[in-house]
Amino acid sequence: MEKHAAFIFILLVTCSLQTIAQPLATTVVGELDSGLGNTSALFYWENRLWTSNDHGNLTLHCLDTLTAATLQQVGCDTSFNDMEEVAQDSVYFYFGDFGNNHERLRNDLRILRMRKSDLTRGLCRFDTIAFTYSGYDPAGAGARRLPTTDYDCEAMVAVGDSLFLFTKQWSSRHTTCFALPKEPGTYTALPRFTLDVDGLVTGACHTARITPEGTRQVLALCGYSLLLQPFVFVMYDFDGTAFDQGHHDRLALDRPIGTQTEAIVSADGLHYWLTNEAFSRFGISQPAQLLSIDLSTLLGDYLRPDSSHAAVPSLTGEMEEEPAVYPNPTDGTLTIDLPDAEKLEVLDSTGRLLLHSDASHTLDLRDLESGTYLLRITTRQGNVVSHKVVKQ
Repeated sequence: MEKHAAFIFILLVTCSLQTIAQPLATTVVGELDSGLGNTSALFYWENRLWTSNDHGNLTLHCLDTLTAATLQQVGCDTSFNDMEEVAQDSVYFYFGDFGNNHERLRNDLRILRMRKSDLTRGLCRFDTIAFTYSGYDPAGAGARRLPTTDYDCEAMVAVGDSLFLFTKQWSSRHTTCFALPKEPGTYTALPRFTLDVDGLVTGACHTARITPEGTRQVLALCGYSLLLQPFVFVMYDFDGTAFDQGHHDRLALDRPIGTQTEAIVSADGLHYWLTNEAFSRFGISQPAQLLSIDLSTLLGDYLRPDSSHAAVPSLTGEMEEEPAVYPNPTDGTLTIDLPDAEKLEVLDSTGRLLLHSDASHTLDLRDLESGTYLLRITTRQGNVVSHKVVKQ
């Protein structure tokens, strides 16, 4: 998104910080490459994490989930006005070119649909889903100095046969969910409901899990307050696409002012990645970063309803007894000293599972190439903790 220098300055002068008890712990995975200062979208597909900037020709960056470094780039000769979100279903990616912070006259709101199989071949072929909003009169639009519109949008998910857009409402700090078909054509997006999220919504992701009790769904929004302090807004325990009918939790993140979160994604509904743009104004400076959060404490019982998975703590290691992992670095056998360890897994930087062992306290890494890996330990109580390990 664009920087809103005058607007942010006024807010910093006139607003005071909210006192929020115990904000959610956030891990900084790493700084993004300098070319990703305007990161706006995240998606996770085939064990790989991707992001892109919000304008200009589309270039997708595959990120190392351990360091945030760019592992691969796929460029497309397709230019966007303000591309703020990527959603996906089993066949397609949906690129949302619908950002409009200052309510400029945009008669070109669109979502570009691309087959997922094309990404593996480095192809960029798009269908167009064009739309307008029900109830919006573009005749009054103009390049406004301060953002005030209720028809900006930076968040979208694909669920069932529809796309669901979540607006970024600058004055009310609410969000309205609009729905439209996900087939090529020209449509009017219809409002479904409005939520008071007390902030500016900038990203969305949807996950679903099949359990013995039925399908469990989570819809998570990310955004930031008027003082650029990030939050996530989580919706769960709803039926179908009645996202507003379940439980809602707004969680502030423990990041400083200037953390302009722009995108959120999850592979399992419990562990999430977010990105924030680079921000430098009024003596506040934050680099573009890849962040991670763990919502297992909030959602563990819901997504894993059997008691053996209850009360899963933070992925960063909030356990009664921390495991000793040695030697680290190692050139061969890795020992994990934790009596309750039930499962050991080694993943590469893209999240691909390389090794696993049940009811063991050692792993043989000799066949792995030299590099940094993620060791994930699950205990008999269902607790999960992760460590970075280095294979020499």
